Amino acid sequence: MSSLNRRNLLQGAAALGVAGAFGARKSFAQEPKVKIRIGVVPLISSGPIFVAKAMGLFEKVNLDVELVYFTDGVLAIPALVAGELDTAVSTLSAGLFNAVAKNAPYKLVLDRGSEKPGSGSMAIAASNEMVKAGLTGADKFALMKGKRVSLQAPGGIDQYLLGRAAQKAGLDPRTDVTWNTGLSYPDIVKSMGAGQTDIANIPLPLGFLVEKNNAGKLICGGYDIEPNTQLACWAMSSKYLTENKSAAIRFAMAHTYAGRLFNKGAADKDPAIIKIVSEATKVPPPLIESAAPKWTWFNEDGMPNVDSCMAQGKFWTDTMKLVTGSVTKEQLFDLSVAQEANARLAKSNPFG
Repeated sequence: MSSLNRRNLLQGAAALGVAGAFGARKSFAQEPKVKIRIGVVPLISSGPIFVAKAMGLFEKVNLDVELVYFTDGVLAIPALVAGELDTAVSTLSAGLFNAVAKNAPYKLVLDRGSEKPGSGSMAIAASNEMVKAGLTGADKFALMKGKRVSLQAPGGIDQYLLGRAAQKAGLDPRTDVTWNTGLSYPDIVKSMGAGQTDIANIPLPLGFLVEKNNAGKLICGGYDIEPNTQLACWAMSSKYLTENKSAAIRFAMAHTYAGRLFNKGAADKDPAIIKIVSEATKVPPPLIESAAPKWTWFNEDGMPNVDSCMAQGKFWTDTMKLVTGSVTKEQLFDLSVAQEANARLAKSNPFG
């Protein structure tokens, strides 16, 4: 990153109103340097990690960061369980709730993006035939009955959003919808163009390919179905939480602060932020800019939407019957990490 862009970013960060302090910087520098292995996916919604890395925020709180890339967050969780990662992105999937019900060795500790109205990245696409039939907005999902909905995998955020759309339209998502699974997002676009998919959720900016390829239309956002849905959280190894709680909090501080910069960058279409995200994701800058501000919203206190997380667990358990056993908030979360990180940022910010 050029020194000019870096200076502009730091000036923008100061405008967020979180004051820095030399004493805080000194105290964090005196904390032991700790390694943290982070499982990430190369998507725009991983933006705060890329911003924190590019701006040297992790170094400022004495963290030695190793980024390990996965094509899907689902693939990172086995590595977390095996002890190969310390923290990883985790969707609120049926698999997560099944694992937690069986005493999974990790906790959800930090926000990893949500569907804030106007800032969410989920895009619901309908085929041209479905649009002709009247599926033109979030109030028309009764037309889903008997139709083919394509997903990357069952039990994930795509199925949750479209399952809730079916429920709100008076349909049973288990029996009134045909779920086709196992396709990547680009393949879903092709499938829709070939007349084999009727409806799908395709996150932006990939969702723009639906209309560019004349496969269908984007009819609404995920937030039009379920506002402020928690898309994912950071899951952290229970062992790491026990042995390196200070490092966990420092990670949360860097990510939370970077999330604020990311939100501001999305609102402003900041070229420096776009460049960082483009280089990390290999998505061309114009595509990233075209999706702004719908890059995914990050809660600026780092706290997950707990009610949304629990609602997703209830959906997988009670509606879709994909989870056996119940999961409590205490089993799922360790919110002390996000709480302490936010408190430290408010008291004295080491990144200013």
